[in-house]
Amino acid sequence: MRVEFEIGGRSVDPEDLADYVMAEILKAVEAELRAKIGSIRRPETGEFPVLVVRGNTMENLSVEVTGSPELIALVHERLNGREEKGTNGEVEKPGGSPVAFLCHASEDKNLVRRLAGDLVGRGIDVFFDEWEIRSGDSIRRKIETGLEGCTHFIAIMTPDSISKEWVNTEIDAGFIRKTEGSSKFIPLRFGLPVDKLPPLLRSLYSPSMDDYESGLAQLVSDIHGISRKPETGPPPSTTMERKAGVGVSAGAETILRLMIEGSEHGDSMDPELSPQEIRQLTRLTDDDIVDAVSELEGQGFVQRHIGLGCGEIGFHVLTPEAELFVKFDRHYKPWNPEADACRIAADLVNRMKEGASVPDLAASYEWPPRRMNPAVNYLLNRRLIEASETMGCHPWTTHWIGRTAATRRFLRDRT
Repeated sequence: MRVEFEIGGRSVDPEDLADYVMAEILKAVEAELRAKIGSIRRPETGEFPVLVVRGNTMENLSVEVTGSPELIALVHERLNGREEKGTNGEVEKPGGSPVAFLCHASEDKNLVRRLAGDLVGRGIDVFFDEWEIRSGDSIRRKIETGLEGCTHFIAIMTPDSISKEWVNTEIDAGFIRKTEGSSKFIPLRFGLPVDKLPPLLRSLYSPSMDDYESGLAQLVSDIHGISRKPETGPPPSTTMERKAGVGVSAGAETILRLMIEGSEHGDSMDPELSPQEIRQLTRLTDDDIVDAVSELEGQGFVQRHIGLGCGEIGFHVLTPEAELFVKFDRHYKPWNPEADACRIAADLVNRMKEGASVPDLAASYEWPPRRMNPAVNYLLNRRLIEASETMGCHPWTTHWIGRTAATRRFLRDRT
């Protein structure tokens, strides 16, 4: 007997249910982020932020906001009032002790009380409701204050807590802070196997506390940022000359450069690289490949395609996401996708008010697909234009593009 689910009028195979649910959650999170951040406007100039969301799981979901330094500062201030701007426009936490918010069920109060005391004794400030909420306090306001002030959101997952509505409500808030870059999210399991976690949490690393002392020591190290990884040694003689300002490790740069130079059309799924091809073309060890892929995947630039027999390297095929070319082409190619995107936006606003055929527009610029696609994807990934969704666009990322109000704002803010 075959069982199928129907969600939103669409038939979903049970084997694909977890992937479908994750995709829908990611869409909802992205929509909320765009609504929250995209509505911010710099009062002096009317500038709006440009937002791109990368990643295909909650584990590697990341958000990048670009704009003038004044606008970025305003975005950070509006999000929670205590974030500071990093050199790459991403959020960095100010110095000081880490603060852990302990999300838990009332039935687990005794074990959470023990954990809270152990964390405080190891240099970690803790928001534990028993310590923070007094008679007459607004519980909601106190919880909101605790969430806004935490650097690490710790969800205590036990057989009692997984079905609690209040716990799930706090987890939703913790995920939003994770995707905004405001705090880390750590599901901590007590007497609960991974397969009993909700599908959303299975995509995250969820340490077990069944061996309490060992689990506590590792949790404290993770919160304080004490790496288990040994110090990096000298690079091998085969390491290529590095480019300034790329912002990734040497191994990650080796792989992304391999993809950029080997791509025919500068779009997702092009090229498709096997582990053996990466070994032969980069001379990286398997450990270096695993670390580099984890770094790039964590930032939403590559995707691992997994199957039986992958082994420790963790994939059968590695492919780029479109944003890899958007972000890094300028370092290795004689063009800059952001500058090219500005030219396209200007033509859409000033000359092509009914939209444009992507192949025809590229021909007028004398740009091949390899240059055109990253520029179009810059605009698409930031929701700055509309585009056709028809199949059979190859070798173009889409057949047709048109302007929106966001196109006009983007062009105005850049000029």
